[in-house]
Amino acid sequence: MVALVSVLGINPGIIITASAQTLNADTNAFAIGKQIDLTLEFHAGKGTQILWPAFSDTLSSAVEIINAGKPDSVTDASGKTVFSQKLTITSFDTGFHVIPPIRFGTIPAGQSDTIFSETQPLLIHVLNVEVDPAAEIKDLKPVLDAPYTFLDFLPWILALLALAFVILLIWFIYQSKKKNKPIIKLPSRPQKPAHEIAIEKLVQLKNEQLWQKGQIKEYYSVLTDILREYFEARFGVAAAEMTSDEILSAMKDHLADAARMNDLKKILENSDMAKFAKARPSGADNELSHTLAMAIVNSTKPTPELKKTTENEPKTEQ
Repeated sequence: MVALVSVLGINPGIIITASAQTLNADTNAFAIGKQIDLTLEFHAGKGTQILWPAFSDTLSSAVEIINAGKPDSVTDASGKTVFSQKLTITSFDTGFHVIPPIRFGTIPAGQSDTIFSETQPLLIHVLNVEVDPAAEIKDLKPVLDAPYTFLDFLPWILALLALAFVILLIWFIYQSKKKNKPIIKLPSRPQKPAHEIAIEKLVQLKNEQLWQKGQIKEYYSVLTDILREYFEARFGVAAAEMTSDEILSAMKDHLADAARMNDLKKILENSDMAKFAKARPSGADNELSHTLAMAIVNSTKPTPELKKTTENEPKTEQ
């Protein structure tokens, strides 16, 4: 429990022996589980080597050491050095307990023999807690409130974030339905050029062979609708609601070639004849109308811009 391992205050040359050692307590009576302080002091003259006691975790079978402070020293007015150490103790056994003497070793300067001295035994009284059988059972000490940490608030933070996400999702779905928009908008494929769409529809119309089946009116309705849609997408001409004459007038600025204007006029005349005059253009006229429509589209489709290159440009000498 106590061993002599520390040596303090070495100052050879002056022979002064130890004079006193004491062990004092804050109080000799305390409740079970409470803590009190003991003060251990040793008074020595100059030149005395002191073997200071080293403590473990108990002073006796009933007295536990909670904390052992570091030994300290001061010099008084007479030149003596006072060494001290504070011990915090407790006990969980009620009754009277004796703290046994604590031994010191001193070696006077110039000598080799060790002189041992001890403190007086110290009697302490550990009191039991008074219990009222009719009273409510309580702890010896109140429950300590542990400080809050981030992990304590993390579940609440996650719950609030989840609630906010659900509210935002409901609002987004409501707004999408209100504006008649899809909830998830998938990336759309790039729109084909107007002339490619028109050519595909003209090829499809030819494969359907409507006029060959006697559906001449339907054939010209589809043919002229293809051209109207093409003019609107390619040139911005609102041809869908225009008459044949209005289309010819609007396309003068876009079909500068007189031959192309004559082709368009021929198609519209055959169409009006089939739809309104209840006439039946010949098979040759029907086939020609399709060929002229394909020519109008091919002749007005945008031409790709040539990339400017400087590879063949003559180099200038500097």
